[in-house]
Amino acid sequence: MKKRIVILIIGTLLLIGATVVTVYLIRSDKLSKDAEQSEQEILGTNDSKQITYQGKEGATALKLLEQATKIETSGTGEMAFVTSINGVTADSNKEFWSFNINNEPALVGAGSYITKDSDTITWKLTSF
Repeated sequence: MKKRIVILIIGTLLLIGATVVTVYLIRSDKLSKDAEQSEQEILGTNDSKQITYQGKEGATALKLLEQATKIETSGTGEMAFVTSINGVTADSNKEFWSFNINNEPALVGAGSYITKDSDTITWKLTSF
């Protein structure tokens, strides 16, 4: 009788362990696929003088740009002014990186603007 109980307990523990491992592997694979899909969505249109990407609910436009590209800024956070994207540096005497939300000039800095999933963010190397 004791032997049966021990075998039943061991079998139950093995079943629980196998279930936990299976759930872990499935979630790990899903997280990996979600991260890959998220990166593809962020990159959008990308050439040397313009980059476009979709907003992501709750993330700043600057944070999404940092995730999608290599940037240089003057200042940080809400006061960041983007000076270079993917190695293309704006000539401060005649150019700047403009930041547009849904094809309209942004009224706040990229570090302050909290994006929505429906937003389209575009950065253009612009002459003045």
